[in-house]
Amino acid sequence: MTGTIIDNVTVVAGGGREPIAGATVDLDPEGTVLSIRDAGAAPTGGRFLVPAAVDLHLDNLTERRQPRATVRLDQAAVLSVLDAECAAAGIGTVCIAARCEDAPGKGVLIEDAVELARILEDLAPHLACDWRIHARVEVTDDTAVDALASIISISTRVAIISVMEHSAERSRFGSREEHRAFYAADWGLSLDEVDRILAAKAAGGTDREARRAEVARISREAGIVLASHDDRSPSDIDAAVALGATVAEFPLTMEAALHARQLGMATVLGAPNAVRGRSTSSGNLLVADAVAAAACDILCCDYLPFALQAAPHALAQSGVVGLGTAVDLVSTAPAAALGLPSPVIEVGKPLTAALGTVSGTTFIGTALWRAGRKTFSRDSTAAHERDRTPVRV
Repeated sequence: MTGTIIDNVTVVAGGGREPIAGATVDLDPEGTVLSIRDAGAAPTGGRFLVPAAVDLHLDNLTERRQPRATVRLDQAAVLSVLDAECAAAGIGTVCIAARCEDAPGKGVLIEDAVELARILEDLAPHLACDWRIHARVEVTDDTAVDALASIISISTRVAIISVMEHSAERSRFGSREEHRAFYAADWGLSLDEVDRILAAKAAGGTDREARRAEVARISREAGIVLASHDDRSPSDIDAAVALGATVAEFPLTMEAALHARQLGMATVLGAPNAVRGRSTSSGNLLVADAVAAAACDILCCDYLPFALQAAPHALAQSGVVGLGTAVDLVSTAPAAALGLPSPVIEVGKPLTAALGTVSGTTFIGTALWRAGRKTFSRDSTAAHERDRTPVRV
């Protein structure tokens, strides 16, 4: 076997290190980094080598499975294609949402979450990305906790559990009318149908505190990271910490985000928010503002894989934060929050990284390595990434 040379590239190693422009990276046959050499010249072509992204929240499987109103695709088939998309987007680890909720009106079936756990046990070893489960538990649903327990019993890949309450009372929107209008458009339902779903959540919510406590117990006993969701106030954060949550997903206000950080929680916002410059909910916290105020630790895909590696470039190009720091939001920080190995690029470590060309803010992935093994590549890398031979090309 021969080693690999990656040249004419800007290396953003992670861990807050400044980018190295015009670098050459040497790998041994096992994919371990032998050297990172600064050629002292500006690279051409906009090529970047960055730590492979770690995504702790991707929830788009339901939508991908139903490309038409009367079509519902197999989860395994959709996952196999979504894997290639995520690899091309420079993501090394993906926490896919298993939605512990039964809401047929919006296309969510409780049995799908348990089926997803079974599928990933079989499929994951064959995929380019490292696929984990993010169990999203809806506490207004009386079947949710049992579904979580089933997933835990089946799967070795549950990385995070989040406690959700999508009631009108705990809405991420500023008003009930905005809440109703968004979900009518998002689910493709009439307002009357949305009202029926909200009424069912209100009825199921009478036992939500007991369910919250049970989810926290399951998380604690299994040793799995617990996250809160859509916290609006410092008191919401206090309640989450009391349950044992160490991650605050999508805090809705600066006050909640800052309070979470003060209490030692890792705060997570959506990468699409950073790329688009706005939230899907008017008035909610913007990533640029949160990062500038040191109120955001982590960015996640949310629903859009390509946004994850694009977000650091969007933040850096707009002057919010330097690229050397921004890449940590999507790589080393989420890995630390989940207790996973850091994907930082350094000599002596097997390479866990994404190689790609950046056009504007879009990261066009051309290769992905996980623990030294290349799991994804496109032919366009051939001109600059080559097997080591006695004659350099």
